[in-house]
Amino acid sequence: MAAGALVASLALSACSADGDGGDATSFDIAVSNATEPYSIPWLVGKDQGFFEDRGVTIGDIVPSKGGGTTVRNMLSGDLPIADVGFTSVLETQGSGADLTVVGGATQSVYGLDFYSLSSNADIEGINDISRWAYTNPQSVTQALTFILPQVAGATQPIERVSSGGVGEGVALLEAGDVDVAVVPPSVVAKTDKFRVAVSSADYLEKFQQSVITTTPEFAGDNPDTVRAVVAGYAESVDHIRAHPDDAAQLYADYIGIDLEAAKTIVGKAVQYDNWGAGFNADAIEQAVEAQRVAMDTDDLEFCNLFHDDFLPDDVSDTLPDECK
Repeated sequence: MAAGALVASLALSACSADGDGGDATSFDIAVSNATEPYSIPWLVGKDQGFFEDRGVTIGDIVPSKGGGTTVRNMLSGDLPIADVGFTSVLETQGSGADLTVVGGATQSVYGLDFYSLSSNADIEGINDISRWAYTNPQSVTQALTFILPQVAGATQPIERVSSGGVGEGVALLEAGDVDVAVVPPSVVAKTDKFRVAVSSADYLEKFQQSVITTTPEFAGDNPDTVRAVVAGYAESVDHIRAHPDDAAQLYADYIGIDLEAAKTIVGKAVQYDNWGAGFNADAIEQAVEAQRVAMDTDDLEFCNLFHDDFLPDDVSDTLPDECK
């Protein structure tokens, strides 16, 4: 998404925004791979009224492509706020674009396991992979194709293939054109055609898949709206932890899967501490390192992206040591 997420990238598309500095308080949410767990906090927040209680109306959840697409749309003025793949933000930062990270979102690699075909006996683990699919350039999944082999100590030549999306990656895998691809939990829940070749969480405990992002101009003109979005997300995460079965029911209804499968997906996401509205130093540091490996550079500034002015008081606001 994004992640590369699959990337996992979510975007908040403004249905109403005053270009003269008035509050933008009505949003659609464009979610990269909207059928995956990235959408769950937004579903919960909308259902429970956590955004409306703070004066923000959430409209539809709209599918969006991963990689840098959402960032480019935001910078063009189409999207005032985005919950977008962190590696895309880092890539954009390197090009000189002006962005502000106002909150965390997805902070684990849950949902980003790489699968082979169950029938392919040649692919047993990470050392057997020679053709590795990721979704889009600048995506979390692309960064993972670099950092996972490095952490695992795999040394074989690897050809990395951009599929254009999660579904397209699964199609390449089924056609035998790649050895592995990300297969999202919603698909795995419905079939036994795929087998885990690389469990990303075996190598990376924390990983900042996505961040809630806006432009400095929008944050300056609409600080209360930005705070409302981040606080609503934080309350949604707390609600999921306290009521996972309720979140699973919303998710099952939204994507049309069996309730027990949805409970498994939500339960694992909670187990991996998948969502968080605040800043997590370990998750950020690991994602930055992955992007440095993917870009083959040590020169990647990121500390100036993060602004904790919009975080609720009860969430983490830690940054990596190099930002202190």
